[in-house]
Amino acid sequence: MRYDFLVIGGGSAGYAAARTAHDLDAKVAVVDGAPELGGLCILRGCMPSKTLLYAAEALHHARMGSVFGLRIPEAEADLAAMQARKRDIIREFAEYRQDQLNDGRFDFYRSTAAFCDSKSVKLSDGSILEADKILVATGSTVNVPNVPGLLDVPVR
Repeated sequence: MRYDFLVIGGGSAGYAAARTAHDLDAKVAVVDGAPELGGLCILRGCMPSKTLLYAAEALHHARMGSVFGLRIPEAEADLAAMQARKRDIIREFAEYRQDQLNDGRFDFYRSTAAFCDSKSVKLSDGSILEADKILVATGSTVNVPNVPGLLDVPVR
């Protein structure tokens, strides 16, 4: 199959590039072979961390209510509920991304891809995709900084 633009990776950057190329009337394909669809931002980065940060901020504001003339007798964190909310947010955004990738604007392949040359890739099922332009948007990995004692801190 031949395309104007092929994106390897269906995370935030890959999806944004595919959407933009489609909006410019390109024939677009997206290939993503990750076990979970959504990319680092949705699955383990931006969305989960911001959900927990927002909960912490809301708790802080509740505890500081008296500054604003509010009487809030007791404000405490329910960690199980916070984790459940985080999981719900991840699920909702991952499902939404999957719907976006399958909405017909471009061809979407659940597969890995290996370059044959600068204009073609071979999918894990053996099929070949060709494109005038290919973007590798396979994301990133979490990097644990080299801070003495960091790995000794218990994770909860």
